[in-house]
Amino acid sequence: MKRTQHYRMKRRVWKRVLLVTLVVIILFICSLCLIKHKPTTAVGETKTVKHTYKPVTKSIVKNLNQNVFLKNNDLAVGFDTQLQESGFVGTALVVHHNRVILQKGFGYANKAQNRLNDAQSLYQIASIQKGFTATLIMQQVRAGKLHLDTSLSQYYPNIPDANQVTIKEMLTMTSGLTEKANANVFTTDAENVAFDAKHTTVVSSPNWSYQAINYRLLSGILMQITHKNYSELFNETFNQKYHLDVSDYKDFVRNKHRTIGYKDLDYSQLASDSPLAYAMETGTGNMAMTTGNLYTFYRLLTDHVMLNENALHTMWQHPVSSRYAAGLYHYDKYSTGHGVILGFEPTVILTKNGQDAVILMSNVNTRGKSWQPLAKRLFTQMTAIKIVN
Repeated sequence: MKRTQHYRMKRRVWKRVLLVTLVVIILFICSLCLIKHKPTTAVGETKTVKHTYKPVTKSIVKNLNQNVFLKNNDLAVGFDTQLQESGFVGTALVVHHNRVILQKGFGYANKAQNRLNDAQSLYQIASIQKGFTATLIMQQVRAGKLHLDTSLSQYYPNIPDANQVTIKEMLTMTSGLTEKANANVFTTDAENVAFDAKHTTVVSSPNWSYQAINYRLLSGILMQITHKNYSELFNETFNQKYHLDVSDYKDFVRNKHRTIGYKDLDYSQLASDSPLAYAMETGTGNMAMTTGNLYTFYRLLTDHVMLNENALHTMWQHPVSSRYAAGLYHYDKYSTGHGVILGFEPTVILTKNGQDAVILMSNVNTRGKSWQPLAKRLFTQMTAIKIVN
């Protein structure tokens, strides 16, 4: 009897030993798997998360600012013909299914010098700059230094009804504000916006109204938050960090790739080249860039490099009363932006993911004529998306 009990106890012990051994083996195998798949960090090295281009974005933007014409592509050939027949002057950039099929200059950048437009030509982007200002605002929101429901009175308490105006309403131009006078002198960005603030009043209609004062005051708020002038903040963000090579007016006029603004297609009449007119457009329209770098800006947004998906959605969320938000007009399948300043007319139309786009940057703006319908026609032919007029 004792012998039988001894064997049973011995058997239980061996079962326990085998069970423990099996568990140890399983745990060892799992730990090897974890080590194999765990990212390694060198001793003393701080692990950081880097914002990188999505592969498709990187492959597109690396060759921008170079002339592209795919002669074996029917769309590119057809668009090139239409641009020439329309008399378009400027640089056209067409992206179809994540591929640049056309980037080409038309007409003269400077007729007096017989210098032609090309992919490296610089154009004033006019009101499209408001999208850059909006992006700077959203970056401050992301950093927790500003909120979209913050009232304007926190920064400009002397503006009428400032306590009833929010940052979000200024981004969508539903603030009800307008400017009753323009400055006739200019010294700095801060003094320019200070003048604007003193001459801000309320419009009669409470509905949406396109008023540049909204973005001039947003520029002033950025300067108050960051303690930097607008040009400095703009340069640090978009040039030093994202390498977009945007030029402010003083650099634009010295750049060898600058274009001259004209009032007619035969180049017989120059547009006014007023330093004061540009200086007054703090945050609203005094920067210049190439078509390729402008497209890169939008891809950095749509690919959530500059702003995460939620922040971009919030920035581009338009009110019921209009389609406007952050420098663009937004529709279900596309967004579009347009501007005019002293002979320059930029037009941008792109799908929500940025993978199809038409950008026309022109240095001829003739009274009563716009290149915007041409851009819309090309975009519709390429995507079959009907554009709202």
